[in-house]
Amino acid sequence: MVIKIRKKAFITTICVVLFGIICCLTLPHLINLSSKPSNKIIAGGILHLSLHDSDELIPVMNQEDNISSERFQRPSKELPYPNPYSFKDFRKENEKPPLLTKKFENPKDLILAYYGILREASNMLGYSGGCGTIGWSGLPYPYAYELLTKAKQKEIPFDQFIDSFNGIGYTTLLKLLPAYAPPDSPNDTKYYMVEIEIITGAEANTDKGYNQGSQFAYYYGLITVEKTSDEGWKIKNIDYIPEDFLCAPMHHWFYLSDAVVQIVYGGNLKLIDKIDRTEQKDDMISIYASGNGKSYRFDFVRLTNGYDILLHEYILENGDWKETSLLTNNWEDMKLTIKNSQLHKTI
Repeated sequence: MVIKIRKKAFITTICVVLFGIICCLTLPHLINLSSKPSNKIIAGGILHLSLHDSDELIPVMNQEDNISSERFQRPSKELPYPNPYSFKDFRKENEKPPLLTKKFENPKDLILAYYGILREASNMLGYSGGCGTIGWSGLPYPYAYELLTKAKQKEIPFDQFIDSFNGIGYTTLLKLLPAYAPPDSPNDTKYYMVEIEIITGAEANTDKGYNQGSQFAYYYGLITVEKTSDEGWKIKNIDYIPEDFLCAPMHHWFYLSDAVVQIVYGGNLKLIDKIDRTEQKDDMISIYASGNGKSYRFDFVRLTNGYDILLHEYILENGDWKETSLLTNNWEDMKLTIKNSQLHKTI
């Protein structure tokens, strides 16, 4: 039997097939281009790139002689930040929302309550680590979620908030400090520097029964809090930066407070001539310097990984330290503030 195929029909069929193949290859790419990229969320906060990113190498005077010591190579034995709040202070028996009835009139109390609740939460389903239920398992998460502003809850749905804690068994607050508020900040908004320690587990390999044990990770960043008209203070934003334990101090000078003052405020901005003295109390480092007839103070906080992070700048006026902003556009990212460009770059 001989089957006759019309030329026009044959060409039409080929075109349809080719068009289908092209659609299959390009449609997923077009969908990705049209969809809005989602930010990486970790432990309830948006994850950002490292604060400092530069290949600039500058000789540094007066560096610590033991820069290769355990300061950079091992986590500290720092105790958790003193916190009067815990999950049991807020737990309701019926678990019906709203779960929280307390109205926070103090922004610091709000943040302490948030981490006090999270300290007893865990989301380890499908992850290795632990010998059973850890803390109150997922029960505290809805309580912590209610401490976010309504706008933040719309941005991060509850399920996404829960998923951001996947594999996290413990969340511990290590540091809580007021951060610099730019002059144009709203009156009802404040900023706080935080550092947290989390204990995580790798995804469990159930086929082989393989358990990789627990791992420690550290993050620091800023919490933006907002005073609402009807609910008191609420958490507006959380921005985290991961801590690296394998970079400093062999490659850069950004992590040494005295080097930052010498190079930035001395060599580049020409504001200081010398460092007068350095004072350290626990994790807070204050460097006093002078130049051109003026006196300055620069406050740094030392992270668990040994990095010194600039938080505040002061100039002495009439015997009082007045907070100021001295960094120009080329250097403003040296300071952890809400205007730092790295906090607008997500992973």
